[in-house]
Amino acid sequence: MSVLEGRRVLLVEDESLVAMMVEDMLVDLGCEVVMAMRLDKGVALARTETFDVAVLDVNLGEGRSYPVADILLARCTPFLFATGYGSAGLEPAYRSVPVLQKPYHVEPLEHLMIHLLTHETLPRIDTGKPPSLQFRATHTPGGFFKAEPIR
Repeated sequence: MSVLEGRRVLLVEDESLVAMMVEDMLVDLGCEVVMAMRLDKGVALARTETFDVAVLDVNLGEGRSYPVADILLARCTPFLFATGYGSAGLEPAYRSVPVLQKPYHVEPLEHLMIHLLTHETLPRIDTGKPPSLQFRATHTPGGFFKAEPIR
């Protein structure tokens, strides 16, 4: 059984064909997928639902997915960005977040998600306060990413 089996994944992707393709990839990996194709829906889901991990398209039609990322950081939910621009296309505050290079391919998606899920993270908390854009990025001995919000 894979570490991804039964994991709840928030997928924020505004291109419908791409979203369906990635959803199929995640379902094939054993994940339960909750999809948001608009920024406001992604924000609402990140605030009200619990996820094991999230995949965020950086550039959405109406803006960037950073508000969703901020909520996930505040709730200590691991996530990755998906973009065709690589980490250089991210705002400086987010450059240490793992990036999945688009177009999506199942092997790198699976690899990044497994590493996000198998490394120690902080317990989930919801302080009711607005999330901070500031976080401390650390790398574990294996070179993997771990984000810790600065409070």
